[in-house]
Amino acid sequence: TFAIMYEIGIDLQRISLGALIIALGLLVDDAMIAVEMMVARLEVGDNLRKAATYVYTSTAFPMLTGTLVTVAGFIPIGLNNSAAGEYTFTLFVVIAVSLLVSWIVAVLFAPLLGVTILPATMKAKHHDQPGRFTSLFRRVLVLSVRRHWLTIIATVLLFAASIAGFG
Repeated sequence: TFAIMYEIGIDLQRISLGALIIALGLLVDDAMIAVEMMVARLEVGDNLRKAATYVYTSTAFPMLTGTLVTVAGFIPIGLNNSAAGEYTFTLFVVIAVSLLVSWIVAVLFAPLLGVTILPATMKAKHHDQPGRFTSLFRRVLVLSVRRHWLTIIATVLLFAASIAGFG
């Protein structure tokens, strides 16, 4: 990110540092998805190379889509033609560059590091008996799906109550 910022003439100043701080919270998501998916495939019994290949083929496009949607959220800020737009263009560019570089690292380097660092086999660490929270969540989820109209009505009522709370 810093190399690209240097090449396109963006200095470290308040706006670019703010953009880096915003991007920092989003940067680790793609790499975490890649590593977690690789661990899950190793627990199923795949070898390292097969797990890394699976991570790339199954997550690269969805992660790119999520990254591009996030970047698109900053387009109005970056392409604003006002006086503020002159300052916020840097915010847009730095966030876009950071997230795209993060995606490249997650798609190419995270599986490579996983092959290098992770053990060749892993035992599944999931418990056969779900915990209390998981059991409660499962019951609420099943009830919500079975009574979908009740769920929709409750959601609309809660939304209306939240709007009324502002007034």
